[in-house]
Amino acid sequence: MRYFVTFQELAAGAARPTDWPSSSDFETDEKGFALLPSVGDFVDIVTPDKDSPTYAGKVRSRLFTYFNSESCRINIIIETGSDDDDWGKLIKE
Repeated sequence: MRYFVTFQELAAGAARPTDWPSSSDFETDEKGFALLPSVGDFVDIVTPDKDSPTYAGKVRSRLFTYFNSESCRINIIIETGSDDDDWGKLIKE
């Protein structure tokens, strides 16, 4: 089975996430390995391309959409700008 992972940003208070895909999107198959954040996890996705969006926030939801037995799209929504985003309490750098 092939897995297609996409990330979308949901601004705090917004009803729907952004429509554009991130450059952090990737795909893998049953032989591949991917770490997926769980709902409630805090993530900070930084890409080397300055024109690409970056995401820093809390995973709000994950949607698994299966197409036959051949592929699955995993859409991960990152909520940004919420009151929970106190990065100073999460890690000391």
